[in-house]
Amino acid sequence: MGATQSKTSPYVLETKRGKLKGVVQKDLNSNAVLYRYTKIPYAHPPTGSLRWRRPQPLPRDWSFSTASSEPGDYTEFGPICPQPLYNHGAAQYDDPNNAAAIENAQSEDCLYLNVWVPAGTPPADGWPVQFHIHGGWLQVGNANQSNDHDPFDLLAHSTQRIIVVPTYRLNLFGFLAGQELKDAEKGDPVPANYGLWDQRAALEWVHGNIHLFGGNSNLVSVGGLSAGAHSAFLQLYYDTYLPQEKRLIKQVYLWSNAMAIQPNATTSQTLTNQWQELCDVTGAGKAGDDPSQKLEALRNVPAEKLVEAISKLKMHTFRTSTDNDFLSSNFLQSLHDGSFSALLAEHGVRLILGEVSDEALLYKLVNPPSNRKDMLVQMGNYYPKHVVDRLMTLTNVYDIPDEHKEDANSEQVKERYRDVFARIVADMQVHASERGLTKCLVAPPGGAAQVPEVMRYRIAWRAKALDKHINPEVGVCHAGDTPIWWMSGFRAGFDEEDKKKTLDFLKPFGEFLEGKPWTGGVGKGEDGAKKIGRYLDERGVTHEVVEDKLWEKGMQVWSSVAEVQGLKATPPRL
Repeated sequence: MGATQSKTSPYVLETKRGKLKGVVQKDLNSNAVLYRYTKIPYAHPPTGSLRWRRPQPLPRDWSFSTASSEPGDYTEFGPICPQPLYNHGAAQYDDPNNAAAIENAQSEDCLYLNVWVPAGTPPADGWPVQFHIHGGWLQVGNANQSNDHDPFDLLAHSTQRIIVVPTYRLNLFGFLAGQELKDAEKGDPVPANYGLWDQRAALEWVHGNIHLFGGNSNLVSVGGLSAGAHSAFLQLYYDTYLPQEKRLIKQVYLWSNAMAIQPNATTSQTLTNQWQELCDVTGAGKAGDDPSQKLEALRNVPAEKLVEAISKLKMHTFRTSTDNDFLSSNFLQSLHDGSFSALLAEHGVRLILGEVSDEALLYKLVNPPSNRKDMLVQMGNYYPKHVVDRLMTLTNVYDIPDEHKEDANSEQVKERYRDVFARIVADMQVHASERGLTKCLVAPPGGAAQVPEVMRYRIAWRAKALDKHINPEVGVCHAGDTPIWWMSGFRAGFDEEDKKKTLDFLKPFGEFLEGKPWTGGVGKGEDGAKKIGRYLDERGVTHEVVEDKLWEKGMQVWSSVAEVQGLKATPPRL
């Protein structure tokens, strides 16, 4: 996808916290569109003894300026968290201008955020703020530091807002856990979910400082795509149970992700086994060795060696865990019994959530299994064993091969495993979890208060111009809506009609960011939950309030998974 058609020049912003040298981006007619400030620190580098520790706050007297009071340089993107490379080549063509070809430096010193500010005069209360958490499976990704996420055209043509995107710790740097890690690390109450704590630290930084850029700290929308939406939802959960004076989140958007699974306990045997596998691969210590010595040894392994180790692990995926600190063991139950929706309603929280039409096709490209054994291993990287076992019984939903009756080595059976795996993950990550969450929000049990403003969307349109950059065979796959949300399709060859379709679809989202009410929201009760409020069909035509044809299937999967987790729709205590 081609680079932004713009001109840049230095720009210095003076604030009460010092001076920042960023860049002003102008269109080809030299009209200023936005100011961009990058690599702004929001916490101390999580290196050395701070590896696998929560983010440490900056000193109270921190300044944007240099020690000599000159403007600090915020013109270049900072490093991203060290991460492995996963091949999506079947989806994205090898184009030198593609986002995939843009290399970002990697370093554990990665706790920075990037800020894009409209060039115009802010409203009296300040610009609305879009706090975006990047996706990438919690294993990879960057803070909009690629061409296909550059918001230049978005701010040139759509609703004005400040966009803030933080880097945060990923994979084993952000989500390593286990009983032995808890035994060894005494600096934090519960050593886990560092990436979530990073995101919270960045959000708190924004709340305290975005006014310096002309932003409205009382109008911050938190969201993301895929793992970013997963993170945003957990940020909402954490925020909801804080005292009123500490709550920061009033608006949330979830692009292609929700949650149907209570994550593994931080001290579970599964995560402890993952910790030990990492120790085995890196030579940090054997089973039975002193956990403190193992932790010290792991902290001395260079970051690039830890990334290399990930590819050697069977349990190669590091995810959020139930630590009863950031994430309560009552998390998913609170959705099912209505107590969470009641709090969201009380706090006046608004939500947007939705999906694309071909979510599953991307999941066939990353670690796809070709037999039952591989499938159980790969699904175990996502979900607890009892959930995996239940999903494997849903043969009336998924065409799971029976290796007792079929040739497990045939290409047809191997392809079916890849297909079933992709559809299960797509349902659990998006389709079933989104529908279940919608029902919990707007049709909670026992008369619990419903969340008054919830909007669902579905995107099935793909502009023909994208065929030059993304393989047409993947359709509108997971993350295939990126050219719409960031309007990067405008420089990928969208014609005027394509641009109009994009703007029409996005208009209510811009109004949402501004705190305005929308039309086409989900109605009350289960009948309302079954409606999709905004549907962008295959032709690029936007429809308001249409029937959800996938509702029954989604609810069947959601209910089955809820049952195996022992979740009950018990009304909250009054």
